[in-house]
Amino acid sequence: MSMVTSRKTSPPREDAEAPGLRERNKQEKLERIREAARELFAKKGFAETTTREIAQRAGVATGTLFLYARTKEELLMLVLSERVEAVQEERFRTLPREAPLLEQLLHVFEGFFTFYAKEPGLARTFIRELLFVEPGPAGERMRLERAFAARLAELVVAARERGEVAPEVDLEVAGLNLFSLYVTTLIAWLSGALGPGESWRPMLERTLALQLRGFGPGADTLPRKKRRQS
Repeated sequence: MSMVTSRKTSPPREDAEAPGLRERNKQEKLERIREAARELFAKKGFAETTTREIAQRAGVATGTLFLYARTKEELLMLVLSERVEAVQEERFRTLPREAPLLEQLLHVFEGFFTFYAKEPGLARTFIRELLFVEPGPAGERMRLERAFAARLAELVVAARERGEVAPEVDLEVAGLNLFSLYVTTLIAWLSGALGPGESWRPMLERTLALQLRGFGPGADTLPRKKRRQS
């Protein structure tokens, strides 16, 4: 008597495919929310735009919107943080590697001024919220600032290897100082204090040059109190 072995047909791999599908749906909703928020912020302004309007424009429920961003401030970070990081990547990728540190810094910062010039109103709101953000979204703000300052510090490291920067310069503080000069100039430019167009450039170049003179070989980088004690 012959035995016939039955073969069970494997069920569709829905469980294996579901996570990928869910992730795609999640990403699609995120993109719709991000684009809806960007359009409304640009058209109506940050203060006048409501989360309900953003949800309606994105085609999602308000409750779904809050799964991606708990506050309107977080939505603003969602809109611009990705674009800001893209500018940063492009600027560092196209960096003139053999140029002096000052020229490299101006190259990096120019990308951001060009970007913000396209939507100055939204840029003012973004910078204001970035500086005075509520505790909830502060993590993303701190991540952006620290990552940017760290990359600026890497430029200082390379400049030190070329002999432009003194060996004893505190690299972490150097990165933060350069970032601070950029932000201060950006705020003055966005507020209109420096005038239109590329009025930011001479001011930023002067402030950076002054800072870098303190970084130069043979510069006295010790605080005054420590000098008196030595």
